[in-house]
Amino acid sequence: MATYEYLIDGNEYKVEIDKEYDLNNPDSLQLLAEVMAEDYHYNHDGGLYNDYPIEITITHNDKDIATFYIEVEWQPLFSISRIDEN
Repeated sequence: MATYEYLIDGNEYKVEIDKEYDLNNPDSLQLLAEVMAEDYHYNHDGGLYNDYPIEITITHNDKDIATFYIEVEWQPLFSISRIDEN
């Protein structure tokens, strides 16, 4: 298990992931940023309380590695109730 750190609005967060990402590979960094965005959204204040888009900066040993612009695609959720029950 690997621990990765990221910054959003100057706040530092950590996420533990079963998979290791190559911090020198741009494609790997993008995948890691997606994992971090999900972590922030579901486990921190990123859910309903944050205005998107946001920026996530991946850090390692107190150095900024890469910064990504994150937007959320909202999916509609429908609740259905029958009203003409006979």
